[in-house]
Amino acid sequence: MMLHTTFKTMLLTIFTICLCAESYAQSFTGRVTDVGNLPLAGVSVRSSDGAKATQTNEKGEFTLQVKSGTVLRLTYVGFTPQDITYNGSPLRIIMERQAETIVTDVVVIGYGTARKKDVTGTTARANLTAFRESPNVNILQSLQGSVPGLNVGAVTTAGSSPSVSIRGRTSLSGTTSPLIVLDGIIFRGNLADINPADIASVDVLKDASATAIYGSQASNGVLLMTTKTGRAGKKPLISYNGALTLSQVSNRDMLPLDKEGYLQFVADRWINESRTGANLDAPNPSWDPLTRMSAESAKGFQAGVNTDWWQLLTNRNPLMQNHDVSVSGRSENTAYFFSLGYTNQENVIINDTYKRYSFRVNLESKVASWLKVGVQSSYGISDYSGVAPTLTTVIRNTPFLSAYDSTGKPLRLPDGSNLNPILQTQQNNLDKRYNLFGLMYADVTVPWVKGLNYRVNFGQNYVTAQQFNFDLYGANFTGSGSKMNSSEYNQTLDHIFNYRREFGDHGINATFVYGFEKRKFEQTNANASNFANPALGYHSLEAGQPSLQTVNSDAWKETSLYQMYRLIYSYKDRYVFTGTVRNDGFSGFGPGNKTGVFPSAALAWRITEEPWAKGKLGKIDDLKFRLSYGANGNRTVGRYQTLSRMNASIANGYLFGDGGLALQGQGIGSLANQGLKWETTKTLNFGLDFSLYSGRLSGEVNYYTANTSNLLYTVNIPSVNGQTSIPFNVGKLHNKGVELALNGTPVRNKNFSWDVNTSFSLNRNKVVSITGIDANKDGKEDDLVASKIFIGQPYGVAYDYNIIGMWQVADRNAGIIPGGFTYGTYKVEDINGDGSYTAAADRKILGYTDPSYRFSILNTLRYKAFEFKMFVNSIQGGKKYYYGQPGSTLPNPDNMQNRNFFKFDYWTPENPNARYRQIGYYSAALGETFSPYVQRSFVRLQDVTLSYSLPASITQKLNISRLSAYVNGKNLLTLSDWDGWDPESGTGLNLEAFPLLRSYTVGLNVEF
Repeated sequence: MMLHTTFKTMLLTIFTICLCAESYAQSFTGRVTDVGNLPLAGVSVRSSDGAKATQTNEKGEFTLQVKSGTVLRLTYVGFTPQDITYNGSPLRIIMERQAETIVTDVVVIGYGTARKKDVTGTTARANLTAFRESPNVNILQSLQGSVPGLNVGAVTTAGSSPSVSIRGRTSLSGTTSPLIVLDGIIFRGNLADINPADIASVDVLKDASATAIYGSQASNGVLLMTTKTGRAGKKPLISYNGALTLSQVSNRDMLPLDKEGYLQFVADRWINESRTGANLDAPNPSWDPLTRMSAESAKGFQAGVNTDWWQLLTNRNPLMQNHDVSVSGRSENTAYFFSLGYTNQENVIINDTYKRYSFRVNLESKVASWLKVGVQSSYGISDYSGVAPTLTTVIRNTPFLSAYDSTGKPLRLPDGSNLNPILQTQQNNLDKRYNLFGLMYADVTVPWVKGLNYRVNFGQNYVTAQQFNFDLYGANFTGSGSKMNSSEYNQTLDHIFNYRREFGDHGINATFVYGFEKRKFEQTNANASNFANPALGYHSLEAGQPSLQTVNSDAWKETSLYQMYRLIYSYKDRYVFTGTVRNDGFSGFGPGNKTGVFPSAALAWRITEEPWAKGKLGKIDDLKFRLSYGANGNRTVGRYQTLSRMNASIANGYLFGDGGLALQGQGIGSLANQGLKWETTKTLNFGLDFSLYSGRLSGEVNYYTANTSNLLYTVNIPSVNGQTSIPFNVGKLHNKGVELALNGTPVRNKNFSWDVNTSFSLNRNKVVSITGIDANKDGKEDDLVASKIFIGQPYGVAYDYNIIGMWQVADRNAGIIPGGFTYGTYKVEDINGDGSYTAAADRKILGYTDPSYRFSILNTLRYKAFEFKMFVNSIQGGKKYYYGQPGSTLPNPDNMQNRNFFKFDYWTPENPNARYRQIGYYSAALGETFSPYVQRSFVRLQDVTLSYSLPASITQKLNISRLSAYVNGKNLLTLSDWDGWDPESGTGLNLEAFPLLRSYTVGLNVEF
């Protein structure tokens, strides 16, 4: 109730702000962007007399108390200085890059920085500013759809992290997730623990040249994340951001059936009983649905029970609140950034909640002219406590089942066999994760060697987790409890040497890194059941029956050692060469393969710097061609996978007679293979960067091809000590793709501007080889049909029977339906024409599961003090890609018998052209999970934001630097032919999946 009141208050505040806007005819003092309308942070703004000065914030905005007529001087490295006269009206200032410094921006490239014009690899910086107002709990959500080649999935549960990948698939057995580097240190934790408001930038490294610095862990790409630090100013900057979000289910067609819907569902389940006539087109007057309900549902129907289980177990409009406070600043010798954050997120299912408490301290001090020391640290507490009922238990209970008895207490078994989901939510549950991250560094500018720098990074990450639970109704109502404690400690030490000099037309940027990483983990679980006294719950597991108490533990450790050499050489700012060699060692490999070497080389040619091109290419400001080739690795092998491992358990043991002692049995769990080695991906990349009309139109195009060898795959072998399989490096995979990023400013004038940012990416993969076996001697490697892997085809195929229609009642009457089928079941293609349907002879490749292409469009419109942003994201399947099977999780008729469900397009005599079979029968020859393949293509209005910033004349009276308010809508509209919860998450007609939410946010940002 209090949250709803807060929501109304914030709406009233925004309404009041808008009224104030009508009362004053001026906006904030100024906003500074480049010609591409990207905000410029850190621009120096100074009055001509030098009495007043400030800098722009991360949105390019500034406030300065000056009189009308004052001349302001704006300066920014790499941009042409400007003198602007302040006349009391809103200032919309566009700074143009100096011709000679259009591409001199410094970018993060891993273990250092480089001028943008010297970058030869494929990198991209995410536009985080575009999604600051979006209710994103995880920083990865702010990257969704915004960078070509970066694929971020949807999130459907509270506090969870989305799936993420870069470019195409490079492994079958290993992870496809990119390496995460936070403030220069590899981050192994959960990004949900990191407050997105603390992140200043995210750089995406894609090709072999850009990622080679991380060698054996970089074949899936790298995300470089940098946290905020203090900016120069006369006084500390205090900032508060607060937002309140209201959400709702985006697809209400998936809600449970009401009592009328359920009665129809029962009749359709038993269609041969509820209908009569040769064509089953008339109701059966003697049909009694009570005969086909469970006894409990029938009793409830007769008693007039009508329970809305969805309303009982869900939040109609789940809320999320987010609050961030930070203090930052920079003096001559010290920079600091402190922040506190609090997030409280509800999901649609009750008890699916997430709370995060985050703290950050970033400090840097210049203790001598040649020495800087600093610390970048954070502490996050993620709280998932509470047990949410599964969506299955929410939907399956029929409306005729009572939730409470006559005294108002929840019934234990409403349907006679399954626990009341209301009681599931009453478990005493604690689920917390504590994440402490700290980086200490010293940066030495060697005084006696010009251009030489040494930096030492010492990073530590300590993560502990507690998962405690006590279920009073567990273990057949005797009580069950458990406690799990785990800890993970990661330690990294990097020595980084950098030498950077320019000798006339020649430029050198050389880097050497030597470092190691140590990781260790331990976990202990204790379980008990049949409690004599449940009063203390999981705090007294010894109260459970002694013979049912169990304890188990686990632990592991691993070590990595690495060296990296990188040389960037430039000549006349026209030709650039980058060479990188990374040498990796990993404790998980066998003695002969513990180390791997991963080289890369890249060239860049700035065509616009050629004498014959300077000033002769019309409106082209910059044109750069890039070429790179190199190798990266994937540490697919587990830390102990090369060793033979033993399993021990009581289940495999021996009991010495009744009442005798039980001893554990031990056996071989896996065979050793010390020949396992790194999966290696070799990538060739062609790129073209361009800028036209003084940066008003810019972008890049990339084409890449990648070949992965030594794929890890488990091969079947004759039984050895009970083991029938062993992993080998045997496979090969190929993928290629195209990426396009385009940024433009179609309209720009004093009070109005319109920016457009678009991205497009396409990827295709192909299985080149897996086992190399040609058992049938036809000269071609055999397909692995059981695993749906086909040589020469993409990995991820829709291989199944081809549906060509639906058998109808008229077909039955005509006697043409084959055995094992009936009306309302799928009619499939008989490929070999033998009159029968077998998996071996009648299945074929129908399409592929990967997307055909992805694209997104971000439109940003600014009018005076208002800013409107609209982001459209889409994934498309084209003619034969991005197939899913939304009906594969539909229960068989027996499991549908006494359950409620949701509405979907199933066959009935009145709906003969339905997409899915009748719910009362399935063809055993096809299997109960067989159903149509549907393309997951969609176009989504993913983010819409309207923001307004108060004019300086008001903020000055309020003694604040800046105040803005905004409203945001997320996932407002999705256009798709997909059936089920959501096409992007791939959740179809699934009782266990959680829905994607549509959300509405109001927020305030205040700076002092």
